[in-house]
Amino acid sequence: MKKNGSLLLAPASVMVIMLSVFFVSRMFPFGYNTLSWCDMDQQVIPFLMDFKDILSGKANMFLNMQNAGGMSFWGVFLFFISSPFSFLVAFVNKADFYLFMNILVLLKMMACAFTASLFFRFRFKKLGVLQNTAISVMYAFCGYAMFYYQNHVWLDVMYLFPILLIGLIKLADEGKILWYVLSFSAILTVNFYLSYMVSIFLVLASGVYVCFFAKKGTRRKNILLLGVSTLITALITAVVWLPSLMQYTASARTSDLFTSLRVGGLISRLDTTFTVILCSGAIFAALIVYLFFAKRLPPNTNFVFFLFILTMIPVFIEPINKMWQTGNYQAFPVRYGYITIFFGLILLAAVLSEINQENRLTSSSPLAVFGGMLAVSAVFLAECLIFYKEYDVVRIYTETLWGNSASFRLLLLFSLVAGLAYLVLLLLYQFRLLGKTAFSVLLCIMVVLECVFNSGVYVASAANNGKTEAAVIDLSGRIGDDSLYRVKSEEKYFDVNLMGSLGYHTLSHYTSLTGENFMYTMKKLGYSSYWMEVNSNGGTKLTDAIMGNRYTILRRGTSFSKEQKVFYQNEKYEIREKEDTLPVGFVVHSDDIQAFSTLPDTTRLNIQQFVFESLFHTQDKLFTYYEPTLLNNIAYTAGERYSLTFPDNSAEGSVVYRIPVQGTETLYFDCFDRLSNSLIEHINSSFNILINGMTVQDDYPNQSSNGLLNLGTFRDQTVEVEIQVLKEVDVKSFGIAGLKDDVLKKAVSGTAAAQLKQSGNRITGTADAADDQSYLFLPITDGRGYTATVNGKKTDINCVLDSMMAIRLDKGKNEISVSYIPPGFSLGSCLSAAGIAALILFLIFLRKGLYRKIRFLELPAVFLFTVLFIGVFVAVYIFPVVIYYWR
Repeated sequence: MKKNGSLLLAPASVMVIMLSVFFVSRMFPFGYNTLSWCDMDQQVIPFLMDFKDILSGKANMFLNMQNAGGMSFWGVFLFFISSPFSFLVAFVNKADFYLFMNILVLLKMMACAFTASLFFRFRFKKLGVLQNTAISVMYAFCGYAMFYYQNHVWLDVMYLFPILLIGLIKLADEGKILWYVLSFSAILTVNFYLSYMVSIFLVLASGVYVCFFAKKGTRRKNILLLGVSTLITALITAVVWLPSLMQYTASARTSDLFTSLRVGGLISRLDTTFTVILCSGAIFAALIVYLFFAKRLPPNTNFVFFLFILTMIPVFIEPINKMWQTGNYQAFPVRYGYITIFFGLILLAAVLSEINQENRLTSSSPLAVFGGMLAVSAVFLAECLIFYKEYDVVRIYTETLWGNSASFRLLLLFSLVAGLAYLVLLLLYQFRLLGKTAFSVLLCIMVVLECVFNSGVYVASAANNGKTEAAVIDLSGRIGDDSLYRVKSEEKYFDVNLMGSLGYHTLSHYTSLTGENFMYTMKKLGYSSYWMEVNSNGGTKLTDAIMGNRYTILRRGTSFSKEQKVFYQNEKYEIREKEDTLPVGFVVHSDDIQAFSTLPDTTRLNIQQFVFESLFHTQDKLFTYYEPTLLNNIAYTAGERYSLTFPDNSAEGSVVYRIPVQGTETLYFDCFDRLSNSLIEHINSSFNILINGMTVQDDYPNQSSNGLLNLGTFRDQTVEVEIQVLKEVDVKSFGIAGLKDDVLKKAVSGTAAAQLKQSGNRITGTADAADDQSYLFLPITDGRGYTATVNGKKTDINCVLDSMMAIRLDKGKNEISVSYIPPGFSLGSCLSAAGIAALILFLIFLRKGLYRKIRFLELPAVFLFTVLFIGVFVAVYIFPVVIYYWR
């Protein structure tokens, strides 16, 4: 019992250190500051709120209307929050989620320390309890945890990795597969994406071990058992990776591998990549001791050293770094870093275990103790000086997601001081000048100092008010409408995923799983988006009507139509009902549904008229297109492309429209060029827009606003719109058009709305059709996985407007049901069931000693594995460098 209790020392130590940091930084539970920032704000917290709604039955895991206008949440769950700790959100109020992240990260760091301690006790029997605890705490506070805790599910992979290594050791040494299968299955389940890097590691590590370190009589058996176990794991987790992979490949995230490898430099951004490893200074001290005393260490230590070096290479070589991360990344450039760090710590544990066997001192030299204390004091002094004089410099990562040369120099300096202190302690212990107890105590003090420094730089520096979004969360549940509708925002007031986390159906979404069809359709329809983020701002009154955007969120005090009903307001925001809108789903008439299956290749303002004519079966002109009245120092050409240039190279000019509005019109301005998921478009910050002399938009387009720009609604007056040109542009879509409000009102009022509701993964309801050429228009992205029935009969789903649905109706009343199962889920479920059965049968097979009956498979397994090992090594370490130099 006492021996098992020692495993709790590491997580308990992590808790004490982190709570101390929280206390000093006034972070919850000692204040109202949170460590949440960046991706945790933008993705993790909103999706945990969605998950809370799913757990309570308010939303569906498959057909999730709170994201991207209706998408599979299964892949999002497995990509971002599929952790056992995520179920704790069922007991937390949404208003407290930002504060709860402190506790969630703390729990996962404690789990990292616990599993690391379990591994070190399993592998290194001679490691002392305090030494085990110190190294395990190092793992919990390593650079990977400090840099990437905001992507909190990555910490789940981090704490499962030591368990996976135990499984690999048991498979290699004892021929037992269960631990490996279960641990690898767990990693695949908690994060589908990082499993790619784990798979690379497994192939490379297994290949190196079998080729150079395994006993000759066991090599073939190890390869066959590993292959069969991995195949069984793939089957068991098929319900995870198959639908997730299919959703990922349909997203806008995929990019050209060759282009990605050719851009950038050969050497990575060391101020960020290498700094992740620098946070564990003891690794480099252990590396030096290993190099000088390697002959005294067990042969398997060489295997650990080899893997450490192999996984350090991508930290320095950028093309290889990219290949370790599916070929590209936007930020977080060392997503495999916990592997490198853990093998460095294993090397440290191996060195200490060997010294423990040789050093039997019960007492220490006073001079050695003084020297050790002096080394530790130097670290303390360096830490105090950096925090006091250069804190704003070293904390740059939590402001920019990247380091810089100034921060790198200081962090490198601290790491050198810490590394030298660790080295002094190790050498004093190695040469028997320090006893085990004195060394272990000094080691623990060093670890505490380093952990406080790391968490001060990367956790305390991120502290911010956890109640900042309280006014946003307060908007949840304020609309008493049980029909199928959506909510939008007029501007990007807060992180886009928060809209859905409020419990409202919305077009907004931001993840690596944002569908390419959905994103590009939204761009064409004039909604704002960039990178992988689609926001609900932009569009027109027409697109809001057909997409079911019945309610809008505005910042309180925003000038808007006074006719709109205010549903709710607080100190910052208000919810209003929009005019002339339809629910999600209405009846359209078409003699040829294929006539508007795709949006035309034209300007976005022209697309608006096409959509109106197609869905409302009319030749009425909803839009009036206006030409410039006056050009000031601008050469303007229009046609297939729109070009604005400065004739005299002064870089100043403007385009003026004097628009005689008759009746009521809502004016829209557009500048758009191409469909892409670029982080920054070449046309950004091209214009300032003024209405009657008043500025309504600066630096348009930009990341937050690049959809159609609403210039306002006017009645029977001449409106002067001045477009100040900030730089020359050459684009596909440019100009101003006016939407005739009365024409839209007439069209909407004459349209038969469907009566639809969502129940689980189904949308059901009724719709009345005037004739046999009627269709239910359902503005949900038409992807694989949907099935529809009308009056009990299965019917085809037609794709319209590039990615939306149209379902043919019978004349009269129609009972409609549209259900959704993520593509690959059904097949994956069957494969998973087969995998579980295969695991049970294979375990029985091995327990009965029947392995000899499959020994004939060893040679084919060796051949296949050899090909795989060589292929992976070439693909990851040679191919990207060749492509880089081939540019």
